[in-house]
Amino acid sequence: MYIPLIYQDDDLIVVNKPAGLKVHSDEGEGLRSSPDLVTLLKRQLDCSYLGLHHRLDREVSGVMVLAARPEANTRLAKAFEERQVQKEYLALVANHPPKKAGVIDAPLVARPDGRWQVAAPSAKGAKSAVTRYRVEAQGRGYSLLRLSLETGRTHQLRVHLAHLGCPIIGDPLYGLEKGAALPKFPRLMLHAVRLVLPGPGEASFEAPLPPLFERAKAGSPLPELSLAVRLTTASLSTLEPGERAGLHGLLELAQERRAPLADDPTLENTTYRLINAAADGLPGITLDRYGSALVLNCYDPVLEVEHPALKLLLAEIAQVWPNLPLYAKFRPRQTALLGENVPPEVAPPAPLIGDSPHLPEVVTVQENGLNFVVRPGEGLSPGLFLDMREIRARLREWATAKTVLNCFSYTCAFGIVGVAGGAKRVLNLDASRKVLEWGKENYRANGFTPDDFDFVDGDIFDWLERFVRKNQTFELVVLDPPSYSTTRKTRWSAEQNYDKLVALAAKVVAPDGLLLACSNHAGLSRRTFRQMVLKGLEEASRSAEITGVYREPDLDFPRQGETEGYLKVLTLRIK
Repeated sequence: MYIPLIYQDDDLIVVNKPAGLKVHSDEGEGLRSSPDLVTLLKRQLDCSYLGLHHRLDREVSGVMVLAARPEANTRLAKAFEERQVQKEYLALVANHPPKKAGVIDAPLVARPDGRWQVAAPSAKGAKSAVTRYRVEAQGRGYSLLRLSLETGRTHQLRVHLAHLGCPIIGDPLYGLEKGAALPKFPRLMLHAVRLVLPGPGEASFEAPLPPLFERAKAGSPLPELSLAVRLTTASLSTLEPGERAGLHGLLELAQERRAPLADDPTLENTTYRLINAAADGLPGITLDRYGSALVLNCYDPVLEVEHPALKLLLAEIAQVWPNLPLYAKFRPRQTALLGENVPPEVAPPAPLIGDSPHLPEVVTVQENGLNFVVRPGEGLSPGLFLDMREIRARLREWATAKTVLNCFSYTCAFGIVGVAGGAKRVLNLDASRKVLEWGKENYRANGFTPDDFDFVDGDIFDWLERFVRKNQTFELVVLDPPSYSTTRKTRWSAEQNYDKLVALAAKVVAPDGLLLACSNHAGLSRRTFRQMVLKGLEEASRSAEITGVYREPDLDFPRQGETEGYLKVLTLRIK
């Protein structure tokens, strides 16, 4: 990932923070996902120190300053503590404020649920909060406001603007207080546009405006605002030609969010999600980039190849991500029932965009610097599940000098990172010989020599029972099963059988070994998943310490509002 730099010298690093990235680590919060901005910057700049005194919420974009060395950090800390730093924001808000310019002087107090609210000055715990605003532009149902902070309270701008009756578009926390304010819009429309540091000759830094802010400032209509609201309660299949500009705006927002992945000059990641359904304002579809190809997944049964709304969508995708062939998967409700024999009307082998006879059937993509072979036109799954990118990066470190059992290995992506991380041995198990052969291709694509003894096909439960009988154990066991599957001997359902799987797998984990338990089944809540894993450990008479709780990457797999997301991953140290 690449963080765009605005300014850099021996003392200061000024960046244009992308929306979707946390500023600091969440390692102590019990639920981990993408790397934070500070970690990414240290890696990008090859430095071990960055002083942080200025934070932006995860969904806020714009200018941020960090100290490049301890001596500069002391001065920077003093400037922020003494409120000598000037900060200006632009916000797209619902409705029109009562005046063209004004001051919001309203103390804030913390609520029991972790949010903040306006309170009387005499209220217990109330903190003074002052915000100045000026209208920069207005349109139908929205305003673009320039804001300056005289105090820096948590969520100050969001609470103050909701109190004014003009909540920020896309605010899931405060967007419904005093009228509908598009809380399900794909991003919080708040951008830190300018920051001024004190000192001789004042240092001023500005962040470029995202496209939507730029158009609002120029006075252009923003049909994507009303379109996003309509799509939260309607199907994408109801799109009409007159809404094309709004659709284009939503695609631009999705593209902006993935810029740190797309603009990375190291090309460590050439595969990632571009559209994540309703979280990007486009329910019923996802769009993934696999290097030089796109894969569109349609979950709406109405969106067939010849549907006018699909053609409209394809035309706009070709505008935003040009010159890339696009393959489509029309996913039925019971995908697991299809098995490996997927009919061409469900997964057309030819792209819907791009008809060159020289299009490759196989694409090699990079993820965290490793190579993976992808077949975008083959079946429902091109060969790599992108939501596991961060988990695979972590497993590369966990696997060092360990024996690894990779259950439900599919095309052996976890096996690849295990070998790359220096595992003593990785044994890949899957019911399909076909995907294991694909896994060997992945090994060879990274310069590894596959050993046939490390690629075993068969029923996973049968193999786990065999390992138990032989007292064979592994120092790291990976469980990443499908939500549903059927083999000649067993029928599998994550909702019904995950505890039984853990009970069996826990018996083959060596003492003080790691168990990695994963599920992408949206119908299985995070709480229920955890309970099933712990129940399985109890049935196996093994105790364990949960060492990590993970979910899908924040940047390209955003969640709608404050929903918990679908990917559930636990790491457990088995005693």
